[in-house]
Amino acid sequence: MITNPETQPTRGTQLSEQVARQLTHAIHTGDMRPGERLPTEAALGERYGISRSVVREAISMLRNAGLVTSRRGSGSFVAEVPTVALRLAIPDPSLQSVIRLLELRRALEVEAARLAAQRRTPSQLRRIRNAMADIDEAVEIGADGVDQDMAFHRAIAEASNNTHFTAIIDFYNRFLHHAITVTRTNESLRETFMAQVIEEHQAIVDAIDQGDEDAAAQAAARHLEHAEWRLRQAPTDLLERLEDTATDTPV
Repeated sequence: MITNPETQPTRGTQLSEQVARQLTHAIHTGDMRPGERLPTEAALGERYGISRSVVREAISMLRNAGLVTSRRGSGSFVAEVPTVALRLAIPDPSLQSVIRLLELRRALEVEAARLAAQRRTPSQLRRIRNAMADIDEAVEIGADGVDQDMAFHRAIAEASNNTHFTAIIDFYNRFLHHAITVTRTNESLRETFMAQVIEEHQAIVDAIDQGDEDAAAQAAARHLEHAEWRLRQAPTDLLERLEDTATDTPV
């Protein structure tokens, strides 16, 4: 049950959103436990000083977020496995924004590589190797290899056999496509950069293959640190070149 005193919704932000946020907080903090029945619409309306229609809208938001389920004739209940919704503002298209995403990737992907070296299965190792080969094939035919690069790093996260890694990576992949497009475009401008990327990817794969956790983590960290260093060497008009390329690309 809800033990913390509720804050009365205020005018301005949509009332249903405010109530949904407060109920979400109660679920996430454990004040309302999985399987627990929510108070009736009338009770929630009285508690928050709102109409039943606003209560229904708030509960609908929770249902869409996977936090509650409804049973015909019985009411609404906290989901047995409530989800947690992540929200992140869309990054601005600047080099500094890409660098911030690289910092986030280091926090996640270094440990994912370490766990992949420890836990990967033979089939997962094959998928990692195939993903790396796909990058080379894409570059050979003149593609940018962005999608293949993303698939390579996701395959490593999958090999960690921790679904939280893949869930978070899938979440920020919507922002990652632009970031990797920027880094790969910059790296394609210099052959030495491209050679470094290939070597770095290979080092990660070799360490995972050998089951060397520390080497895998170090290789992943080195790759992302070098990606940041290479980005800091980028020409000042890099983003303009990207925009020109996007404009010239037929739809």
